[in-house]
Amino acid sequence: MHVVLTTGHHPLPKSLLPLPANFRHEAYLPGLQMAKRADLLIHHGGYGPCQTGLYAGKPAVILPTYSERLSNARRMEAAGAALIVSVRRVGGKKQVESEELRAAVKRVIADPVFSANARRLGEKLRSYGGPPRAARLIEEFSQQALILEAP
Repeated sequence: MHVVLTTGHHPLPKSLLPLPANFRHEAYLPGLQMAKRADLLIHHGGYGPCQTGLYAGKPAVILPTYSERLSNARRMEAAGAALIVSVRRVGGKKQVESEELRAAVKRVIADPVFSANARRLGEKLRSYGGPPRAARLIEEFSQQALILEAP
């Protein structure tokens, strides 16, 4: 399996180096383009990564780090499109059990139900029209608002 690791322009901690041969680190990559090429997304459960993954129809393993992210992760898991891996605080630092993460990744990749659910949800999201439709609706609403305000 090949892993692409992005850090949102944050430096990769030196304690993680050297990375295994099957890992590639980039400070930033366009999320939707990467999600479309991936088999699985591993992320923190923020709204952006959850929606990006679903829009691309890809399942996830989620490591939620805050309550809002845990809420998103629970919804993804309830929809059958993700598994949650617990994040614990140890000595003030966030940590996950590597075996738990490994098992979750293997399960999501091996069980086609996760991918099928993510694809189904992605089809539904895409049916709403995405950013182009949102832009048209905003434009239409703005025009209607201007007409209503005209003397």
